[in-house]
Amino acid sequence: MARKGERVKIQRITDEKRRKATLRKRLPIVVKKARELSILCNIPVCLIAYRPGDARPVVWPSPEAASAVVRRYRDLPDLDSCKNNLDIIDFLKQRNQKVRVKLSNVQRQTRDVEINLVLFDFLAGRRKSFDDLPIDIVTAVGSRVQDKLQAVKARLQELRSAAAPALLPPPPREPVDVPMVDSLPMVQPHNGGYRELLDGNSLSTTEEMHALFVQAGIFSPQVPTQAP
Repeated sequence: MARKGERVKIQRITDEKRRKATLRKRLPIVVKKARELSILCNIPVCLIAYRPGDARPVVWPSPEAASAVVRRYRDLPDLDSCKNNLDIIDFLKQRNQKVRVKLSNVQRQTRDVEINLVLFDFLAGRRKSFDDLPIDIVTAVGSRVQDKLQAVKARLQELRSAAAPALLPPPPREPVDVPMVDSLPMVQPHNGGYRELLDGNSLSTTEEMHALFVQAGIFSPQVPTQAP
């Protein structure tokens, strides 16, 4: 008996006692599932199971209902009833097609590995030429190299396009209008300090000098702190 959480391997139970116990335990579950399927999907369902040693089979929901379902299936045209059935020839054709697809995939993978090995040997210096290789291998190697080169060129172009805006010089700045001054006050030393002469009036304080430069457009209109 399988432990809890362990998956049961679906195969014939060799022990006869275990086989009968499993049938006795699981057959009511199958009947319950058939009933649920019929109710949930609103379809006719029947179940017929023969138990070893019993003369009469287990029939659900009733022999009459099971006979109606079987009769309905038998009344189908031959094409509809046999369209899902495969004879041995069709089965072998499908199996052969699946094997061919698997073989093609394996051959393609093997060819890719062989081409990569040739390229690695050439890049490592272990191969000097391709004269000893079959023509199909040489052609495949050339095609692979062309694909790699195209990928590298596309990547370089992408990097250059992304880096182009950062390498461009900054746009030229707009010219700034500087106020023109017709004449600047003449400053000359007088008695150990600087005094400004303008229209014969002397300026003895820093505030007055700053105001003069503000009026001329040289300084911003801010009053400087009086120097000690």
